[in-house]
Amino acid sequence: MCTAFIHRGNDLICGYSLDLDPAVWNYSIVRKKDLFSVAIRIGSTTYYTHGVNADGHFGNLPYMNGTDTGRRGVGPGRYRIDLLVDRYLRGRLSYTEVLDIANSKSVISGAGGSFHSLIGDGEGHMLLIEPSYGVREMRGDYACVSNFPVIPTLPDYSNPFYGKERYDAAVGILAAAGADFDVAQGRELLRAVRQEGQWGTRLSFVYSRNENAMSYWLNGDFAQGERWQLG
Repeated sequence: MCTAFIHRGNDLICGYSLDLDPAVWNYSIVRKKDLFSVAIRIGSTTYYTHGVNADGHFGNLPYMNGTDTGRRGVGPGRYRIDLLVDRYLRGRLSYTEVLDIANSKSVISGAGGSFHSLIGDGEGHMLLIEPSYGVREMRGDYACVSNFPVIPTLPDYSNPFYGKERYDAAVGILAAAGADFDVAQGRELLRAVRQEGQWGTRLSFVYSRNENAMSYWLNGDFAQGERWQLG
């Protein structure tokens, strides 16, 4: 369960809430001058999965529940979405290169689950990648994803693992926001969609391009925030 959003106005604001069970996912928070990210360890390999680097590259891997999970075997012409996000956050791929890969290869979900990603960059580009469903450059002032595919129209959104209520709440806030949408408003959006229990909110962060800084909150406690300067 996770929520990601981008808002383009007088500032470029990107936000993410990480909702997971620590008994299932071995995660940590990476804070470097050129990167703020969640790192998830699978076996002996660590992947950067949700974060922003000093160039304003925003990447994430919310779980995507749907009729087709996008799991496919590796092979020529295929590219795992977890590797795509990891290399984007590490600065090994530009936004243009990610877009070219998404349009020229079959992007597939990696081992351990079915994922999609809302990609952004410091210039305000927004790209939605959903294995099995396609690729879409997002227009308008905002974009949002939770835990169901956005590109197709699903016949039924009642699956409790979709997070449709969270998505609708986030989109409602973004749609009503003006050009002055800022970090404080991003925090309130993430507060509105926070989760509790086994799959509770472990980390929420909001990035400001104008400040090139990350504000973040742990374990759903929005009264106690921290700030990390990038660049």
